[in-house]
Amino acid sequence: MGRHPGHAIVFGASGLIGWAVVDQLLRCYPETSTFSRITAVTNREVTFSESHWPEPNAERPKLQLISGIDLRHGDGVMLANSLKQAVEDVETVTHLFYLVFTAHPNGTEEVATNRRMLQNVIDAHNFLSPDLQFVVFPGGTRGYGIYAPGGVFTPPLTEDMVNNLPPEQAKTVVYPANRELLSAASKGRDWTWCEVCPDAIIGFTPNGSQFSLALHWAQYLSLYAHNHGTGPSNQESGRPAIEIPFPGSTAGANSLFSPASATKIARFMIYASLHSDICGGGQLFNIADNDAPCTYGELWPRLAGWFGLVGTGPAGDSQTQNNALAVGELPQGAQQLTPGEYISKHKDIFTQCGRSKAVDGGVGAGSRQLDSVGYWLTFDRHLSLEKLKKTGFEGSQDPVQGWLDSFQMFRNVGLIL
Repeated sequence: MGRHPGHAIVFGASGLIGWAVVDQLLRCYPETSTFSRITAVTNREVTFSESHWPEPNAERPKLQLISGIDLRHGDGVMLANSLKQAVEDVETVTHLFYLVFTAHPNGTEEVATNRRMLQNVIDAHNFLSPDLQFVVFPGGTRGYGIYAPGGVFTPPLTEDMVNNLPPEQAKTVVYPANRELLSAASKGRDWTWCEVCPDAIIGFTPNGSQFSLALHWAQYLSLYAHNHGTGPSNQESGRPAIEIPFPGSTAGANSLFSPASATKIARFMIYASLHSDICGGGQLFNIADNDAPCTYGELWPRLAGWFGLVGTGPAGDSQTQNNALAVGELPQGAQQLTPGEYISKHKDIFTQCGRSKAVDGGVGAGSRQLDSVGYWLTFDRHLSLEKLKKTGFEGSQDPVQGWLDSFQMFRNVGLIL
């Protein structure tokens, strides 16, 4: 670890991966005393009481929570001044976890905005933090071209493929720009970096998330179970089983992919940052819960079962082979309400049941894209984990567990029934 226990700074600490990184650091992963201090940085206001991170104790690193840092404005000098005033011992930062992303309808503008934010952070810490050792950020399978109808590459997707992404797509994806930026910024410095690449990210945030599929489906399933009189409290009542169809097409239910729990991603990001000799140098690592790919069709019955429902295949399938649907598009003539439509129709039930936080902390603007997942992702897009395994990182786990853990946390904080 160098001259002293580490000081980790986590930008984007209220997001799916950022929350999990802070959570795992506070749980002393990989071992006690690896880090002595954690600084969690967010844009939106978050208090520790509403974060649901582990309570402080003598064994855990000291946590400082800094809210209201908007990276979209100003430059590295301005950010450095803000951090110097806000962050205790900012000069001791050793590990930087960058989990910030802002969406924009224009792909070129999205790249420019996100690149500028990362540039500000790196410029600030190159000035402020002489002990910096490692920077890590998450990419994603958008970098493999999965937003193109039918995908671009033949799976399993391997890390070298990202270098061959067609230029027309690459210019609307920020990951190549981030790699170029970090390569230049780390040159001649004592720190190095890597990128991790998950596909679907399954995790928890206490205040909701615009693009959390786990939360979106959890709110849908919990409302459906409530409205049909089922659920854990009366599964023994002898009532007939309540079926709920998969919200998508047969092709969407049967295509192979590689989900990753936010906790798994967080643990590898921390692991990688502590093993710069094997994980540094600007390398890219695919990450998923399990070596073996799975399908939404396999997951759906187990996810529905947690709510006392029987998950079945798609309800009508005129769109089975329609690979031409774009992100956020839904097929015409759907025979059931989408999860987003169902939640919108019945969301008052959350308030009636004392779960008003579920209305404010739902998915919101991202629901249309999440509603379309089962229709446009109708092609295999699973990841190769061969490179990940060579690092010595922990083995595979049941991909359903991350969903169920998230469901329980959502229930605990009042985001679902």
